Amino acid sequence: MQRIALIGIGKMGLSHLAIANQTPGIEVKAICDTSKQLIRAIEKNTKFVCYTDSEKMINEVPLDGVMILVPNAHHFNLVKYCIEKGIHVFVEKPLTLSYKDSKYLVDLAKTNNVKGQVGYVNRFNPVFQRVKKLLDQNIIGEVGNYVNRMTGGVILKESSKGWRNDYKKGGGCLFDYGPHCFDLSTYFFGTDVMVQSSVLKKVFSTAVDDMVYATLLHNNKIVGFNYINWSDGSVRKATNNIEITGSKGKILASKQELSIFLTEANTELKLEKGWNQMYVTDENMDVPYYLRGEDFSRQLIEFSDLLNGKIEESISSLYSASVTDRLLEETKNLNKELL
Repeated sequence: MQRIALIGIGKMGLSHLAIANQTPGIEVKAICDTSKQLIRAIEKNTKFVCYTDSEKMINEVPLDGVMILVPNAHHFNLVKYCIEKGIHVFVEKPLTLSYKDSKYLVDLAKTNNVKGQVGYVNRFNPVFQRVKKLLDQNIIGEVGNYVNRMTGGVILKESSKGWRNDYKKGGGCLFDYGPHCFDLSTYFFGTDVMVQSSVLKKVFSTAVDDMVYATLLHNNKIVGFNYINWSDGSVRKATNNIEITGSKGKILASKQELSIFLTEANTELKLEKGWNQMYVTDENMDVPYYLRGEDFSRQLIEFSDLLNGKIEESISSLYSASVTDRLLEETKNLNKELL
């Protein structure tokens, strides 16, 4: 049983705490948050050792792994401290707010033989995992292009305050929604990728972008258009969907369903010529604890496997996350001004 602690018990932190507490192979030993009121309440009602100082916790509690669930601007220092202490890490996305810092952490983890995982939950979605497998099987032939969209209704009125309107704190649609969108692209098409063009546009925010248009080129042959918008009032819940076009067909996918169009039938996979439809409920949905979706439980099972030596590297590694951070940085740097 591997001993872990959580740093940052906000909305996501509470969800991760509940799931981690039910995940085989790991045991939550301590938690840390700067809110003394929250810590008092948790301390009163649970068995966890509670702290308001993360370094004090790390130095006093024997730990195999730490989950870092704090605001984006604090990721680098906390991940760095854990790696230097030889403690394996899970950190919510993005890894850091700069590619330089992310690359430094990747190299530091390698030097210190520390394993890491980043919270790109799309990689653990059953439908997206099916898409990855189908692409690896060349089901639609040679992929030529894709359209990757992530939309939601986060900023729907004029906004000039808070972390979401501050790039230095990880604000802006690009750095909040963009990581999931770009990570899905690199999951499917690899990390040999560069930004060809981008446009950042304000809608309601005063200092950051609300809409992003970015064209990526993978392996010098696959062109991807990424459209990211957190000011779409027609969307009740954030959605990520992708359309992939190949020489022998097309794939349309979201977290809930998958449509496959083939120019020829595939008898081995029992797929007909024309359209084929699949749903998330057709995939294996078994998880030890369900909260917010099986994707979140699956990623913590992976972290447990990482800590227990069942796998050497997560499918959502520090390295793959650093590539996403490079793409985010390149996308922003191509825009001297927001439209």
